[in-house]
This record gives sequence, structure tokens and C-alpha cells, in this order.
Amino acid sequence: MISAYLWKKGDAFKAGISRADMLGALQQKDSLLWVDLESPTEFESDSLVEIFNFHPLAVEDCLVDHSQPKADDYEEYFFIVMHAVMMVHDEEAETDALHTEELDIFAGKNYIVTFHKTPVRTIAQTREAVLKTPDRYMGHGADMLLHAIIDRLVDNYQPVLDAYDGKIDDLEEDLFSHSGGSDFLSTIVQVKRDIFNLRRIVTPQRDTVNFLTRNSSAFIKAKNIMYFRDICDHLIRIYSIAEGFHESLASLLQAYFSYSSQKLNEIIKHMTVLATLTMPSIIVASIYGMNFKHMPELNWQYGYLFALALSGGISVTMLVWMKWKKWL
Repeated sequence: MISAYLWKKGDAFKAGISRADMLGALQQKDSLLWVDLESPTEFESDSLVEIFNFHPLAVEDCLVDHSQPKADDYEEYFFIVMHAVMMVHDEEAETDALHTEELDIFAGKNYIVTFHKTPVRTIAQTREAVLKTPDRYMGHGADMLLHAIIDRLVDNYQPVLDAYDGKIDDLEEDLFSHSGGSDFLSTIVQVKRDIFNLRRIVTPQRDTVNFLTRNSSAFIKAKNIMYFRDICDHLIRIYSIAEGFHESLASLLQAYFSYSSQKLNEIIKHMTVLATLTMPSIIVASIYGMNFKHMPELNWQYGYLFALALSGGISVTMLVWMKWKKWL
């Protein structure tokens, strides 16, 4: 599906323009064209090459998922790969997990083309803002429209960070209240993996925006570079928060293993005490079970009670001694 929006100085804002209008807008320096492609067909993808004369390799990159954000300079335009993040409910794990969506952007002097295979919240938010106040978002050039898109994409990281902050707080509470279930460890591992993936995309995303500020003097106006640097600062802060989450999870995991080890040691301790206390009974039973011919106690009227009393007495004495030594 293709959505196209045209802003031209001194003219009415247009939405849903034709292909001919797109071609005409590219020749006008005082206009700005935004074309959004969501789950495009092969024909719609091919139109990118025909209308905008994009390099086939750049278009091919749109069709193949990239593992990391990047920015390529094609002289007449920039090809940018960004990643949006969101929380999606995992039916199998019965919890919310991190999900990323790739957003590809072609940024030229008087046009922005966005390409994504699934709906992206950032694009929906930007579209709503553009339709409400087109002069504000499209009346200051392609660089500021690009800034609006990337800035919203980065702002949408905050709800994800808040969600993981809450998850980690819940894990800490479960650990220290000893209320964590059998899935406690798997939950920590899953959250740790999500935070790792978040850190893995934030760093190259910051480098991508940095690349734009250093290499796009012909595209980004000097007075607007500070806005892109502000995005870099925001990404640095996001990475710092994610790094803090990573350290908290590492400490939480270490505390969990320490608690599990302590609990296991307590179990082994009680099993050892039980085995030690039953040892006198085993020894006495072994002695009187040897069946020697001359054993006076075998013919004694109270021999059975004596053996029980001897076993019990030794066990009780050992128990009192362990208590006195504060081993129990």
C-alpha cells in the first residue's frame, strides 16, 4: 500500500496524490514529498526505481531484513535503516517480549520515502501529526520531516524501557520474598536476552544518526543539526539505561544462584544431620545382629529395651551436642 503526501509553498497540502504528481513534485525545489510504502507489492517496490531512480541495491536492501541499523550515502540521497521497538505478548511464554520492526528511509533534498513490511507505530504517529498540521512538519524541509520520524521512533523506546524497569522490579521482589516460581530463572534469562537485543540495536542506531550529522551537510541544514544531535543524546541515554538493566539482571542472576546454593546447602545440612543421628542405631543393630554364641545381652530379659535405649540415648546426646556447638 502506498500513501503519498505533498506540501508545496503557497499551495494547499495534498494527500493521496497520483504518480504524475509525484514526478512533478520531484522537479520543484519549493515542495516536499513524503511517500510511505507499507507491505508493498512487487509492482509498488519497482515504482521506487522508476519514480525516484533509486539504486537497485538500495531497493533490494528494503526487501531483505537487516540485523543492524545503518546509513548509506548514494550522493543524491541517503538510505537509512532504523529499528522501531515495541512490546508484544508472547502466547507461548505467556508474557510480553521485545519485538523490533525495521523501518527503511530514503531521504533526498525534497522528498522522504519510508518503507516497512508491517505497520509501524512511528509512521502512524507522524502521519497523524502531518495531516493535522502539515505546515509544521513538512514546511521546514525534508531534513526536519526526517527528524520528526526518527525522533518519534526513538521516543517510542521509552515505554519499552518502562516495561522492563517494571519487570526487573517484579523479579527483584519475587527473589527477595522467595515467591519466585519454577519459571523464575527462565524469566530472568528471557528478559536478559531482550535487553541484550535492545543494546545491540541502540548503538548502531546512534552511530547512524551521528553519520547523518557528519556527512549530510548538503541535506541537513546547519541550523537543524542540533536537533539530530539531540536524538544522539537520547540514544546515549537509552543505552545507559539498558546497560543499567543488564547490570541489574546480572546481579539478580548471581543473587538467585547464591540463594539456590544456600538453599541446597541447607537441605544437605539437614540430610547430613539426619544421617548422623541414625548412625548410632545402625551401629547398635549391627553389633547385636552378629549372632555370636556368647552374647550376654541376647538372653537378658531387658536386652531389647536396652538396645533401643542405648541407640536413642546416643542420638539424643549427639543432637544436644550439635545444638550446643550451634551447628543447628
